[in-house]
Amino acid sequence: MLPYASKPKLTKPTTRTPYIQKRAVVLEPEEKRALTLLQQMRALNKDKVARRHEKQEVRRAGHRKKAAKDETKKAEKRKEERKERMRELGMKQKREVDTEGETKRKKRKL
Repeated sequence: MLPYASKPKLTKPTTRTPYIQKRAVVLEPEEKRALTLLQQMRALNKDKVARRHEKQEVRRAGHRKKAAKDETKKAEKRKEERKERMRELGMKQKREVDTEGETKRKKRKL
């Protein structure tokens, strides 16, 4: 446990605006043009990125749909294979039980 003097103090954020923010910045015409050009370039890039993301999302949705369809087909195939294996296993066990019963009966008859 920290001593009282070493505990961190909770300070309120300052509500006063700093000196720099109070002062108006007057731009030269050249600087103004450069800033507007940069702003336009950023807007175009942002729009391009948004369109790219939208296209990717459409492509991903199609891929997810196809993957889900494939997964259902695979699940159905696994279910059929499991069903066939169980059927064969059941037939094999039935044959074993039948052969055991026949051998026992033969031994009893002898």
